[in-house]
Amino acid sequence: MKNPTLLCVDDDLGILEFYETVLGSNGYQVLLAEDGMQALAVFQEKVKEIDAVISDYEMPGMNGMELASELKRHNARLPVIMISGCVPLLDNMRHSVDAVFSKGVPAEEILARIEHLLCLKREVDGCAIS
Repeated sequence: MKNPTLLCVDDDLGILEFYETVLGSNGYQVLLAEDGMQALAVFQEKVKEIDAVISDYEMPGMNGMELASELKRHNARLPVIMISGCVPLLDNMRHSVDAVFSKGVPAEEILARIEHLLCLKREVDGCAIS
């Protein structure tokens, strides 16, 4: 079984490096994008490989919710985790994505949620009729 592939999207290169280090050291393949448009391009190129997406909310151009909406339009079962520094926005996001976190959340919480969402996705995919 291949290691799950995560697409991480953030306009802060330091955060992308953090994702690459932490997620990579926990067995994930990590793809990086600096904004929503770049994320869509990576998604279209690697659509069959991407198991979940972690995205910042506030980015130039397309924000994280617009990106999530576009990704879910192509694959409604794709787990999307949204991270925002604006706490009031978090409640509004809960109905559109699979998980939300405020910036600064411990990496362990993100890792636990990713594993939970991927486990749920495997269960659903395992029951899907071909």
